[in-house]
This record gives sequence, structure tokens and C-alpha cells, in this order.
Amino acid sequence: MTVDVSTVARTNIMHMFGHDMVTVAASATARVMGTASICVIGLETSKNETIYLEKEAKLEAPECAVYSNSNKKDGLKAKENSQLRARFICSAGGSYKDKYDSFVPSPTLDCPILNDPLASRPPPSTGACAATDLKVTASTTLSPGTYCGGVRISKGAVVTLNPGIYAFKDGPLDVSGGAALKGANVGLYFNGKSAVLRFDIDTKIDLTAPKDGTMAGILIYEDRGSPLNQKHEILSNDAKVLLGTLYLPQGELNIGANKPVAADSAYTIVVARRFTLSAGPTMVMNAKYSSTNIPVPEGVGPGSTAAQLAR
Repeated sequence: MTVDVSTVARTNIMHMFGHDMVTVAASATARVMGTASICVIGLETSKNETIYLEKEAKLEAPECAVYSNSNKKDGLKAKENSQLRARFICSAGGSYKDKYDSFVPSPTLDCPILNDPLASRPPPSTGACAATDLKVTASTTLSPGTYCGGVRISKGAVVTLNPGIYAFKDGPLDVSGGAALKGANVGLYFNGKSAVLRFDIDTKIDLTAPKDGTMAGILIYEDRGSPLNQKHEILSNDAKVLLGTLYLPQGELNIGANKPVAADSAYTIVVARRFTLSAGPTMVMNAKYSSTNIPVPEGVGPGSTAAQLAR
């Protein structure tokens, strides 16, 4: 809301110079801002469905805020009995729903577009290839390093990641076939064409972000030079722990599980170009920041507001 006020006032000084009256004017603009900590930002500004829920999907963020940067009329969209529930919901453009309680509370529209809060966060350094086109079909432990061509885990293998940073260059981290992936204090860095994550429906995932170093608080980091709109998929029905920030500035994060995702995490934060939930999943965005030693990246989580991030 913008208010412009002007009036003509008599002056006691200017009449000495031949002016008895002077016009005084002022203008002020007020915009509604959320005060809840931010746990979801959809960065895409110029397309519909930057944040999109369908087929009875649920996004639960009761203690934090969800933002869509899209200035389009359907930039924030929920259909087919889906629901987004948050402390505060904001869209730079409009919103679409096909059910009266698809958004709780109702979104605030025409919000300021938010800067990427992690834009100044440098990517981790990478080295020579530790392995190329690695296929894992038996239980093992992997060490930090650069995995060129990606890593594919299948056939019921249980893979443990030692603490550190894992770079997937020009290939995916693909977990399928009843396999399991677990790791404490690990950072997953995706760089290049086809460098995406995919956790299939019958897998078990248990991952926490580093507590220090270049990826402190960041569980997943997609390089800003990666191709636009690559899709990262979490379909696992047993992905209860995804503790940290999922940062995908170029890509889409799709949640398609049938059971709650990240529900046992102290906190989960998503900053992605596009964030979609399909096929009936429930994504839980906890905000129990003080209950873990995994730090929250500056700009999201506690203390982050639209006022700090708005352009």
C-alpha cells in the first residue's frame, strides 16, 4: 500500500521572499512481511508453478515461512486435494488452488522477490576423479572425493558415507533396488550435466549435513554453472532424516514419496529454482534449530526475513 500526502502550508519565513504559501508532500509505501524464519524459497521468478503441489501432496512447515519468487498468476499452485501449511506463505505473484483450505494460512500476494540467500556461498573445491561411473551392488563404505560420471547404488547394497564432501561430476547419485545410503556430516555436491540425485521408492536414506567447513549446514549443493532445470528426485518411502539445507539454484527438487519425508530431521531447508511435490507425498520442514549441532546457513532459518532478503 502506498500513501501520498500533500498540503499547502503558510510559512513565516518564506513570505519575506514573496512566498506566503508552500506545498509540503510526503510519500510512504508499506508492504506486509513475514516474521517467521524461512525454510522454503522457490527462486524461479518468471514461470508458473515455482512451488507446485498435486495429487494430495502435503507440505508441512508449521514453524517457518514458504516463499515463491514467481511473479506469474500461478507461481504458487496446489491442486487435486493438495495442501501447503506453514507459519507464513508468500508469493511474488499470484496463487492457484482448487480447494478452500489448500493454503493455510492464505498466501500473502505481491510479496518482494527474495535474493538467493546462499548466492555468496562458495562451492567446495574438487580434485581428480576418485572413481568413474561407479556402480555399487554390495555393501561398502565410501570416502569423500570426486566421483566422475556419478555413483549408482543398487541390489540391496548398504552404503555408508564417511564424513566429508562428495562431488558428483557429470553424473548422478542414483540409489535404487532396495539399497540404503547413510552418512553423518556429509555434503553432496552436484556439478555438470546429469549431475542429479535420485532416491528411488524402495530405498532407505539417512543423511546429515557437515557441521563445519565449506558446506557447513548444506546437505546438497548444486553448482550454479550446472544446466538449468535438471530434476532431482526424492521418491524414497524411508527418507526420514535429511538434516540440513538442500540448495539447488539451477534445478527442480521433486518429492514423490508415499510416506513422510524428512520427518525425523531437526530441520530441513529448501532453496531451489523450483520445488514440486507429486503423487501424494508429505514433506515435513521441521524448524528445531537448537536441537542439533548442524549450523543453519546465514540467510535462512532463524533470523531470516523478507525484509533482510528483499531486493
